[in-house]
Amino acid sequence: MDQKALLIYDGDCAFCKNSLQWAIDHLKQMPNYVAFQKVDLTEYRLTKTDVETQVWLLVGTKHFGGHQAVAWLFKSQTSPFWRLIGTIIDLFGPISALVYRWVAKNRHRLPGGTKECSIEDRP
Repeated sequence: MDQKALLIYDGDCAFCKNSLQWAIDHLKQMPNYVAFQKVDLTEYRLTKTDVETQVWLLVGTKHFGGHQAVAWLFKSQTSPFWRLIGTIIDLFGPISALVYRWVAKNRHRLPGGTKECSIEDRP
């Protein structure tokens, strides 16, 4: 695991925190992580819209958002099973992106989600 990797998530979202806790409990290799509410986003070249709509994984100068962050997290594991899951997420990139966006938009309706997890549309 690259010790310089940083996962930035929505600390006000119960679904996001529950998902992170699942990853901590089940994945052996975890990057450092922090809620976006606790960092200066400009330091990471991210906007509030960026972090309200998807999780971010920063590895050196590379930024992975949404499904790409999830794929990277799984592919960095020692378990072949989790690495395969990450590879599948990458292989089905456009589909994975659609699934991720649907989950992110509906996270307040999913198990562990709350009203605070909802994302307002910006026309």
